[in-house]
Amino acid sequence: MKKILVSAAFAVMVAGCASTQQAGPANAAGPVAVAPTASAAPAAEAAGGNMFYTSRQATRGNGLFRDNCVSCHASSEFAGSSFERRWRNRAVGDIYEFVLYSMPDDNPGGLPAQTYADIVAYMLQLNDFPSGDTELPPSLDALMEMIMWADAG
Repeated sequence: MKKILVSAAFAVMVAGCASTQQAGPANAAGPVAVAPTASAAPAAEAAGGNMFYTSRQATRGNGLFRDNCVSCHASSEFAGSSFERRWRNRAVGDIYEFVLYSMPDDNPGGLPAQTYADIVAYMLQLNDFPSGDTELPPSLDALMEMIMWADAG
């Protein structure tokens, strides 16, 4: 059961397995409100036409995932229907918080906040969330405003 939760919680992979890789500067642009979507598609657009993350940030997150996470996790653990079921109607901040407080396994919270945000951006890209012109901020308050796969209604 624990292994299923850890795998499904994908975030475990995020922080990887022990590195202090530095990420680029944060682009903390305050809270971002997500407009509700009428379909179950992963694209949840933020107010003002911005999406959750930039493609550059997701690329950075891919590298950070490889540097910090692949010794324990595969990127496939954080994409697809089981990942969607686990995180449907939940905030991006829930994933960020889970990864922040549980990864790397031997040093939870030991990576820079921006590294966690970049890896979460990579996870969003793996799940076909569209990129935009604003980076995913390393701010739990802002990330809690971003709901994934929001059900209509």
